[in-house]
Amino acid sequence: MNIRDAISKKRLILDGGMGTELYKRGVSGDTSLANIHAPDAVCEIHRAYIEAGADIITANTFGAYKHKFDNSKDLISGAFEIAKKARGDKNVYIAMDLGATGLMLEPYGDVSIEECREIFAEAARTGAANGADLVIIETMMDLSELKAALDAAAETGLPIMATMSFTESGRTMYGASLEEMAEAFNHPNVIAIGMNCGFGPKAYMPLISTLLQHTDKPLILQPNAGLPIVGGDGVPVYDLNAKDFAALMAEAAGKGVRVLGGCCGTTPEHIAAMADVVSSRDCPPVASL
Repeated sequence: MNIRDAISKKRLILDGGMGTELYKRGVSGDTSLANIHAPDAVCEIHRAYIEAGADIITANTFGAYKHKFDNSKDLISGAFEIAKKARGDKNVYIAMDLGATGLMLEPYGDVSIEECREIFAEAARTGAANGADLVIIETMMDLSELKAALDAAAETGLPIMATMSFTESGRTMYGASLEEMAEAFNHPNVIAIGMNCGFGPKAYMPLISTLLQHTDKPLILQPNAGLPIVGGDGVPVYDLNAKDFAALMAEAAGKGVRVLGGCCGTTPEHIAAMADVVSSRDCPPVASL
């Protein structure tokens, strides 16, 4: 079943954090480099999320861009080789992950929108060539960067899920509102829009209701496992356990969120607990996207 049909028929479960899981396994540095230096760890994490009930795993390509790495295409190709190995014969979708570039776009910085779009485009093309089932755009705060990523992803023809990171006020750090995000994502390739990272699921509850007023697309939510507490070894530990995370995500599902996963600090245990409780929630079919 293609993912457009799948999301119209049922609720979908995404995976959780990659970076924090790599840190637990002693893998530090930029997560994309793990595709070359620690492929077994990346594969183990993907498999754990699949076993936890994820319908979609996110290839480890967040930030694997040509302005950062001369071998960006190899990092992306490696990410998909690992994800496919982890998937095996399971009925699981693999997403190309486009995260924020970390660049300052005009007028805030000196990088043009076209330069940014081409960075995203090369990454998206490489993901598509390596068998991506969809593109996930995530952790965006600047509407201009978001639109550059969306334009680039749309060129592949793949379905797109897209999120931005908001403060509790309902605006991003760059001032973008939920309404502006919904308008920007009003694109035929986009099959789900929503929010990720930032903080735990509880703070997102009122924002879900607001976003539903501005879009008829399925909603996606990927919050953190609460707030981070840095331990003595420097590895962040998040304060929301799997059971409490799952209960809040079940509440989000009840509010109408159709695609649920996790971001920083979420583990296979968080995703398994969430998948278990969310599965009991009614999920009426919607028109095919």
